[in-house]
Amino acid sequence: MAELRQIKPDLADYLEEADVSLWSRVHFVGDRYNIKTSNVAESINAALKKARGYPISFLLDFIREKLGRWFLKRREDALSLTAHNTRGMEYLLAIRGHYADAMEVDQIDTWRYYVKGGTRNCIVDLEHGMCECGVFYIENIPCSHAIAAALAGGIAVDSLVCPTY
Repeated sequence: MAELRQIKPDLADYLEEADVSLWSRVHFVGDRYNIKTSNVAESINAALKKARGYPISFLLDFIREKLGRWFLKRREDALSLTAHNTRGMEYLLAIRGHYADAMEVDQIDTWRYYVKGGTRNCIVDLEHGMCECGVFYIENIPCSHAIAAALAGGIAVDSLVCPTY
């Protein structure tokens, strides 16, 4: 906040007066799953742009057909998966797993591990889905520390991903 205050003092004052949970993912009380509502609304508006000038009955048919195509494609994609998670999630886990391979893990107890490496050393609690880096808890996707701990403990990394994904 000090850096921001030096660059834009008015903005720093505004953010300090505003509710922190509205502009910071760390302090948001719900689950956002890495999605912002405004982007979803903009995407839908862009997809419906062709049908906006037509009567409402045509617009509703257009929306039904468009959503039907989208859901059919996603259903086919889901049925073609060979892994537990989506391709995007598997890719993200692979990248984080690459970093996890270089980390050193010390087991504290059944679920907790001390992971050394990366940008910082962290304590990981696999039972509660928490890591001191904060990524695992906020995203509900294992960070590289959690992946290293899971591999050391013989726990399937897939089981640590939130079912929502």
